Formats: sequence, structure tokens, C-alpha cells
Amino acid sequence: MFEQVNKWWHSITEREQKLTLASLLAIFIALVYFSVWQPIADNLAASELKLKNAQQTLHWVEVNANKLVASGTVVNKVGEKQNLAQLISSTAKRRQIDISRIQGRQNSVNLLINQVEFNEFVAWMTSLQNQHQIQILTADLSKDKVPGMIKVNRLSLSY
Repeated sequence: MFEQVNKWWHSITEREQKLTLASLLAIFIALVYFSVWQPIADNLAASELKLKNAQQTLHWVEVNANKLVASGTVVNKVGEKQNLAQLISSTAKRRQIDISRIQGRQNSVNLLINQVEFNEFVAWMTSLQNQHQIQILTADLSKDKVPGMIKVNRLSLSY
């Protein structure tokens, strides 16, 4: 094959040889550009966009962090004035969670809930923990007949 190319090369004129070399050089540059340079440039642009979005998110968090902390502090001050059972009852009513039985003890409360949506229950527990520093001591949950719903057989909460 090399001999065939060599024969062909010597059979064409000097002008055609220069034109062929120029064409090969242009094809080589195009291949390097489209197979190496362009993907690197695209990835760099995408990375810069991700960095810019992350910086904007960080800036938003920095600006709003004090507001979030302040709102949590206000809730804590209100929560400290309330009885634990009253606090749990009022937050459950706001979330439309029907507590079947609530039994107060010294520093804890035991609950029974016949039926509650799992995601709503988790959100309620998260808000109690984050906003009022209420901890789950024990939890006995079971799956309800309705998909996505659970039954809380026993839930012990404490400050």
C-alpha cells in the first residue's frame, strides 16, 4: 500500500502535491479541533456554569441563613412556653394529622395515630426536631392497608 501511495505521489505534479499537503493539513487540524479541542471547551463551559450556579446558591444561603436561624429561634422561644403535649397537638393539627391518643409524662409524650401519610409524618417529625428540638425516643410504626399510609402504634417524644 505504501508503494502505491509513493507511486501515485510521484506521478502527480508539484502543484497537486502542494494542494494535497494543504488539504491533509486542513483535515488534520479539523480532526484535532473537533475530536480534542471542542469537547474540552464544551466541558469547560459546562463546568463554569455549574460553578456559577453553585456560587449563586452559596450566596443565597449566606444572605438567607440569618433569616432561617432567626425564624427557628422565634419558634423555639414560643415552643419553650408551651407544654410539650400542647405543642405536639397544635403542630399536628396544622398538618392535619389526627392523633388518636396523647398521653403526657414528665418530660415526654406518648402518641397513637391510626392513619397518617408516611411523607407527611416524616415532614412533621423533621419540623418538630429542627424547629422545637423535640427528639424521638421510641417509634413503633406499621404499614397501613392503604398504600403510602402508616399507623403509629406508639411514638415517644421528648424535649
